[in-house]
Order: sequence, then structure tokens, then C-alpha cells
Amino acid sequence: MNRKRHNSNREWKSVARKTVIIFFLLIGCTIHVTFANSDMQSTISSWFDTKTNESVKTMEEELNHVKQQQLERLQTEIRSQMDAVDQELQILLDQQITERSLELEQYADEIIQEIEISPDNTNEEIQTKLDVIINQAKEQMDLLRKDNKTELEEE
Repeated sequence: MNRKRHNSNREWKSVARKTVIIFFLLIGCTIHVTFANSDMQSTISSWFDTKTNESVKTMEEELNHVKQQQLERLQTEIRSQMDAVDQELQILLDQQITERSLELEQYADEIIQEIEISPDNTNEEIQTKLDVIINQAKEQMDLLRKDNKTELEEE
């Protein structure tokens, strides 16, 4: 019976050893899978960050390039529009100058037609103006005479 017990202890020890070995193998594999999983996540995260940075950089460069092209396009179009408006303004200015010049010529023609110069009219106008001047001169002389008399009497 002793032998049976001894064999049974050996079997038990053998089973226990196998169980412990399997247990450690399972733990080792689990740890390896866990570390491999975190290492994989780290690798994927690093790759994603790198790709994101590259994509953002590429996008910024492309957008800057497109922005520069559009700015140049806008500047060209603005210059073109300004040139067109400048030509239109010059045409309008030339038309206005021509119209105003014609108006002034017509007005001057009307005034010239209304002017009547005759020796009688001129003579009367000159005589009237001279009479006014003479009367003003006489009044000023009379004032001087009165002022001189007043000054002499006061002395």
C-alpha cells in the first residue's frame, strides 16, 4: 500500500508541476500579449500622430499655394476692372468737357447777339456815367470845403 501511496504522491507532484508550468506559461503568454497589445497601441498611436502631422503640413502648404494663386487672380481682376473703369471715366470726362464747351459757346453766342452797340446808346451811357462821376466829385469837394471852414473857425 505504501507503494500505491508513493505512486500517487508522485503522480500528484507530477500533475502539480505540470499545472504550475502551465500556469506560468499562461501568465507569461498573457503578459506577453498585454505588452504586445500596449506596444501595438503605442506603435499605432505614433504612426497616427506622424500621419496627422504630415497631413496637416501638406494641407497647410497646399492651402497656402491655393491662397497665393487666388490672391494673384484677384489682383489681376481688380487691375483689369480698374483699367476698364478708368477708360469709362476718361470717355465720360471727354464727353462732359465737350458738352460744357458747347454750352459756353452757345451762351457766348447768345450774349453776342443780344449786344446792341449804337452811337446813341453809347453816348447816352457815357454821358450818364460821367454825370454821376462829376456829381460825386462835387460832393466830395463840398465836403472838403466844409471841413476846411470848420477847421479854420476852430483855430
